[in-house]
Amino acid sequence: MTKDPPGYDPEHKYQDPVLYYKHKEAAVAEEYVKIAEAKLMQQELASCYKNSGVNFVTDCKELAEKYMEHVKGIGFARSNVKPTDKVSWSG
Repeated sequence: MTKDPPGYDPEHKYQDPVLYYKHKEAAVAEEYVKIAEAKLMQQELASCYKNSGVNFVTDCKELAEKYMEHVKGIGFARSNVKPTDKVSWSG
């Protein structure tokens, strides 16, 4: 949870633009930390898959579940979008 700067009022967030941007900056920084943690977990999971061979399903199950729980709702896909990617609504 993002810690609000002292004096920040979420009900009147545009009243003080400096506090509003400090709040937004803290929220973005927190999300980037979560994304960095998820990328490290992804590398660890890939290493587990590689080292386990055919037994990866049983050997890496807990790590995969932990990774999937961690990436829920953190905007991981948004951070990996490249400027050249095209938006498509078809599956």
